[in-house]
Amino acid sequence: MKKILIILISFGFATIASLSAHDHDGHGRNAMAGDHFKKMDANGDNKVSKEEWQKFHDGFFTELDKDADGSVTLEEMRASRMEKREEKKEEMKEKVKEAKAKKNDKKKKPSE
Repeated sequence: MKKILIILISFGFATIASLSAHDHDGHGRNAMAGDHFKKMDANGDNKVSKEEWQKFHDGFFTELDKDADGSVTLEEMRASRMEKREEKKEEMKEKVKEAKAKKNDKKKKPSE
């Protein structure tokens, strides 16, 4: 019984690791790089010019510099990271809610 349980748990972990590592149109391991690139590519030509790069990062600096003193402290960077992390958590919660609602809708349709 223990061996079966260990095998099932191992299979579960392997499945989860495999699914989270896949990149499905910008989702997964490469999502951050793809999203970052898309934000920098202001004109949508699938290239980032020096000007686009600088403009994006100037805006990012301004976003980090909460007290607008012209410099970014470690505390400001940490606060920004925590804020972004919380935003991502909320986005994921919304996606889970939407997926559950969609699943429930599919279950209801065949019985109607």
